[in-house]
Formats: sequence, structure tokens, C-alpha cells
Amino acid sequence: MKDVSWLQTRYLDFLAQRQDSLQEDMVHFYEQECVDEANFEKIKFNVVEIFAKMFKLSLDDDPDALKVKYLGFFEKITQPWHLNRKKAIEFEKEVERIIEDVKIKEADLLKTCFEEYFNQMDADQRCAN
Repeated sequence: MKDVSWLQTRYLDFLAQRQDSLQEDMVHFYEQECVDEANFEKIKFNVVEIFAKMFKLSLDDDPDALKVKYLGFFEKITQPWHLNRKKAIEFEKEVERIIEDVKIKEADLLKTCFEEYFNQMDADQRCAN
């Protein structure tokens, strides 16, 4: 049966693999002297690092409490990114807009993945009851 322990293992594995992949891409881009691309990978890496820490802070034996707390971090952390993106568009600051887009898209990927794992766990628990 899939439970919080299963979710914790799977999601933290996903985050670790994501960080490893981004780290490899970052090194590759630096070796190719593609500094901008390497910097974007570093931004994504930092986003994953932030949400990995927030997931660990959210851990709870109650899956619903974990979900509420962790998803709340997505709202709280990304809200300023959305505001900064809006301002960047308003003031035609393309580089800043791109950076905010990179952060937002990476956070959305992590949130989607978490929700998929959570739903797998939740479906198993409903079937068991």
C-alpha cells in the first residue's frame, strides 16, 4: 500500500534525479561556453533545492496535512515571481521576464509531479478502504 513513506521516497528521489540532471546540463553548457543556458539550469536547480527543503519541512504522517502545507509553499514562494514577471512585461525587461518564466515553469513542473505522486498514493488508500 502506498502511504506517506512511499510518497516521501518517490518524490525525494524525483527531486534528487532532477537536481542531478540539471547539474549535468549546467556543467555541459559551461563546457560549451553557453553561459546563459548554464545560468538558466542553475536557476532551475535552485528552485528544485528550495522546494526540496519545503517538502522536508512539510512532512507529516497525515497525508492531507502534508499536501496542504507543501502546496501552500508553491503559492507563497511563486507569488512574488508572478508579480516580478508582470512588472518585467510592463517595463519591457525581457531578461527579467525570462528568468521569472524559468522559475515559474520549474515550480509548476515540481508541483505537477508532487500532485501525480500524491494522487497515486491517494487512489491506493481509497481502494484499501
